[in-house]
Amino acid sequence: MKNKYLVVISLLFLVSILLYGCQEESGDTVSLVVPPVEGPAVGDSGSTAHIDQPGGLFVYTQNLGSTPQDVYFIFTNTGASNITPATEVSSASSMSYKEKVNNQSNLQKNLTELQQQYLIEYTNERGMRIKDSPLATQFNANPPKFGDMVEKSKSFVDVPPPLYADTTGDTLNFMNESTSDLIAATLRLQIVTDSKTVNLWVANDSWTGCSKANCMTQAMVQAFGDKFLISGTSNDIWDWISSVYGAPWGTHAVPNLIDSSISSQIDILFFDISGDNSTTGGILGFFWAKDNYKNTGTSSIPYSNQRLMFYIDSVLTATPEGGTWEITDEWPAEMVSTLSHEFQHMINFYQKNVVRTNNVSSETWINEMASMVAEDLIADKLGIDGPRGVTYNDGTAGSSGNTNGRLPLYNGFSNLPLTTWLTGSNVLISYAMNYSFGAYIVRNFGGAELMQKITQSTFTGTDAIDNALSDLGFSETFSTILKKWGASVLRSDLTSNTSGYQYNTGSFITSTFGSDTHNLGSINLFNFDYGTQSGPLLYSPASLVSYGGHYSTSNTFVLIGQNLTGEFSKKIEMPSGISLSVVTKNSN
Repeated sequence: MKNKYLVVISLLFLVSILLYGCQEESGDTVSLVVPPVEGPAVGDSGSTAHIDQPGGLFVYTQNLGSTPQDVYFIFTNTGASNITPATEVSSASSMSYKEKVNNQSNLQKNLTELQQQYLIEYTNERGMRIKDSPLATQFNANPPKFGDMVEKSKSFVDVPPPLYADTTGDTLNFMNESTSDLIAATLRLQIVTDSKTVNLWVANDSWTGCSKANCMTQAMVQAFGDKFLISGTSNDIWDWISSVYGAPWGTHAVPNLIDSSISSQIDILFFDISGDNSTTGGILGFFWAKDNYKNTGTSSIPYSNQRLMFYIDSVLTATPEGGTWEITDEWPAEMVSTLSHEFQHMINFYQKNVVRTNNVSSETWINEMASMVAEDLIADKLGIDGPRGVTYNDGTAGSSGNTNGRLPLYNGFSNLPLTTWLTGSNVLISYAMNYSFGAYIVRNFGGAELMQKITQSTFTGTDAIDNALSDLGFSETFSTILKKWGASVLRSDLTSNTSGYQYNTGSFITSTFGSDTHNLGSINLFNFDYGTQSGPLLYSPASLVSYGGHYSTSNTFVLIGQNLTGEFSKKIEMPSGISLSVVTKNSN
């Protein structure tokens, strides 16, 4: 190990002044970092060094040996606040750099013009795939406080739960955004099995012969019903998702919430969400916790449907890929995946708000992450590709040039914050960021059981991850895995990574929990294209200077050099609160 590093024993300050022109009057100090290395040995492809350096001015030196190496620096901000200025990296030697994006002039400019252009191009190609309406997301993140309701319960007139004697062919007016915003729908399929009931309702203006771009049929409803609930165990969405995340409803002591007896019935309403009649994307579905409240009495929600339910877009559900509709077509398959996504949100509300936190919601980013991992966990069971964007029965990382799934957008915006949930069309970036992180942690730290621990936690943000990791016996914290995640992204084209850095083993990564085994496909971020770019967003040291700073809970990737051999040194001026990791890989 010693011959891999240049160890400066004395006169370091003097040497640094001579070589690097350090400004003595600034009060900065210069030190040589000899880092611990995780993964392959230094000089082998995929080595990673996490540097124990609190910031300031220092020199990093490493001997790469005789095998040509590509060298990357990762600057991680593990905190909840943006940090400025940007880190500066310089060297006395000349190197060629590959700059992939325009400079960012300041931290507040969220996206460069090139990133905005790529987002538009990606959306035009793939469509807006937004799972959860903004109104529902806002409500779910901060619903009426249970504590207030319990205090007022003395004056609350308890209303018996509705008697759900629904039968196929019944019609109802479901309330959407207000008591006057009504959706007339008919119960087209009722599945009763294993002490559970699922009702599939279709808006009347979306049924066979309708004026929409595509209308739903009985065959479509049956196909979706068979995915959500069929007779038997461990063979449908209800079983697979609830076995990981928990029951969607149950006992509680909150007078304003619907009765616990409703826990055995779930209603799914298909309608043209937003009335956009779109066959190319939009809001695909949503769970809205307003329906878990009673609609009369103190602190009630007047436009609650008083049911365990979620909503799916009917037009996209009915959109065929070719001439004949199949549930495996692109949009129908995406909507099946959406069933899994929204079901996790339903479970999360009960398990987190009702059972454990007195209605303190999961932070939106972690709730959405759990829903996308839910899609990932059962993609191969459902026979759909899911957010990974690789064929569901292919455990490998697939092939290059992939523009499917959520990961191309992650590559284009990998410098943005993980825990900040964006709005508008930028919400697609947040889905991508959170899926990339969720896919990483579920493949490295306990699989499906980790997701249960996160959801069934009394904590609601990064502390839920800390607590889950601790419960499973891991020494890592959110801060340490944020850094390891960054290194794993750059190492994802390698299949020899050790535990804690595994995106890609070349085959399925299995997670057995309870009676189910989940097959998680490998991921190589360098296989996913975003515009003309493959792999994560890379800065050069030159472009990093004008970048502006480091977003909260983010990784900034910097390509230091390619085809390097022997010893190299870099002078680094790093703000306090930022940490450095170094990844080296054999040059291709």
